[in-house]
Amino acid sequence: METVASKVGVEEEQQLIQLTLNDYLQGRPVLDIERMRGAFHPEAFIRTIIDGKLVQWALPQYLDLVAKATIQDCQPKILSYTWDGDTGSAQVQLTFATFRFIDRFNLVKLDGKWLIVDKVSYRQELP
Repeated sequence: METVASKVGVEEEQQLIQLTLNDYLQGRPVLDIERMRGAFHPEAFIRTIIDGKLVQWALPQYLDLVAKATIQDCQPKILSYTWDGDTGSAQVQLTFATFRFIDRFNLVKLDGKWLIVDKVSYRQELP
């Protein structure tokens, strides 16, 4: 049976996870590097496949690449998230005019804050 106390805990965790995801989703389209940095653990890795090969960056390298991108209109969306204790996962997407990124995150909760420790990204071209 779910108690009021456990519901409050669930709602608080949902809000905390959403804060982290929104720091990424709202920061990325406008290239707000500091907001994005706040969503990630400092030792996070970002991975994707480019030309059939795994490519990965440490967080500082990734943020440097994002900082050089062009600002474009974007529709960010949280697709799903889940957690157990102090670990979780999430799936989000950023839809631009001609492509979308579908990102999968591994999350950890440290010192009361959820952080992205791993990002795997897929770029989907749109018709």
